[in-house]
Amino acid sequence: MLKEISKYLVGLALATALFWWVLKGIDLALLGESLGKASIAGLALAGVLNISHNIFRVLRWKVLLRPVKARIPFLPMFSAVIVGYMTTWVIPGRLGELVRPALLTAREKVPLGPCLGSVLADRLMDMMAIFVLFAIGTFAVTFTGAAAEYAAEIQVTAVLLLLAAITLLSSLVLISMKRGLVESFLEGRGRLVGWIGRTLISVSMGTAAFRDLRLFVPIVFHSLMCWLMINLSTWVGLRAVGVDISLMAVFVLQPILAVGVAIPTPGGAGGYHAMMKAGLVVLFGVGQVLAVGAGILLHLVSVVPVIVLGTLLFWIEKYSMADIRSGIREVKNLGAEPMKEMP
Repeated sequence: MLKEISKYLVGLALATALFWWVLKGIDLALLGESLGKASIAGLALAGVLNISHNIFRVLRWKVLLRPVKARIPFLPMFSAVIVGYMTTWVIPGRLGELVRPALLTAREKVPLGPCLGSVLADRLMDMMAIFVLFAIGTFAVTFTGAAAEYAAEIQVTAVLLLLAAITLLSSLVLISMKRGLVESFLEGRGRLVGWIGRTLISVSMGTAAFRDLRLFVPIVFHSLMCWLMINLSTWVGLRAVGVDISLMAVFVLQPILAVGVAIPTPGGAGGYHAMMKAGLVVLFGVGQVLAVGAGILLHLVSVVPVIVLGTLLFWIEKYSMADIRSGIREVKNLGAEPMKEMP
């Protein structure tokens, strides 16, 4: 308990420091005026679009898990995704990444190793979709201000990030294909190496769908649709608060926002706002007050609907903390024993 409290306090301190930077030099009266001018209808539409992207996320997850277990019902998967996100927003430390597979494993009896592997593959496909759109955006937009002289470097960075994500995913697919050789290599290598190796084998099983073109194509389609929806939601939200940038510019902004969300603060507070301000001001010359207001309102649009819907689904699905604890215990023991052969 003390460890969890310490993590929360560290996250809270980090959020406070980031908010201090975000609000530094900002006229709060002008900020309040800017917030008051935002279109409520536009923000509501952005919220609906943001929640709706999870439909494609679930469809992709179903395809990723098809080699392990076919015909998993949609609602338990959708609920696990939303409750996982809710946990991530509420509790620092990215616990939601464990909650999602833990809930599905507890309810639908999907083997945890491949389920975790599918979540990792899911995240890698997220990265690739983000970087594909990022690369397209960097060649389509005109950078302003300090970023203008670094346009070529930004484009090269986008391509390198995409190649890195492809390499990582390809490595996991190769491990899953050459499992016997990897297991032979691990024999007699010591407990630590053995644990790491068995864990890699376990999570690599979630990438089995990538070896089948009939599964890989819909995975790519759902990934692109997922992130097109997220980018569209961000663009609509930005327009609602008065930020006049193109959808292609949002493609460039999105990886920066993803970094902000990854910072382990309560509710994603501070990190998202800091990256929104930095991205809009440095890359596109948006005024600081408008950029800060955009960060505040779009963060609320992203977080509040997920918390409300997640709470509702937690009740509808009759989840319990026992479901989560049971799954997390399995996660901790994942590398302790060699994996049984998967069908």
